[in-house]
Amino acid sequence: MESTEPTKINAERNNLGISFEKSKKIENYFNKNKYTWSKEISLGPVLNNKAIIYTKSKRVKDIVQFEEQKILIDIEKKLNIKLLSIDVQILNNTQ
Repeated sequence: MESTEPTKINAERNNLGISFEKSKKIENYFNKNKYTWSKEISLGPVLNNKAIIYTKSKRVKDIVQFEEQKILIDIEKKLNIKLLSIDVQILNNTQ
């Protein structure tokens, strides 16, 4: 017999693989650590242990990709979160 009670939704377990808790911690990390380029980025979600960062600048994309391993190691040390990679995407607002 099926239960008529509503099931509680767990935001951390979703079909898309988005981790809201990790996303919030990563956002706080970038707000506290003042990289020279941090004002030129927007943070996206952590999707399947991959942090997504949006920027309008190709220069910032190149810098983040160049420093990716250093950033990942720092995040792992400070937040105890192991990310696989950082996906830097260029925002395209010309529509």
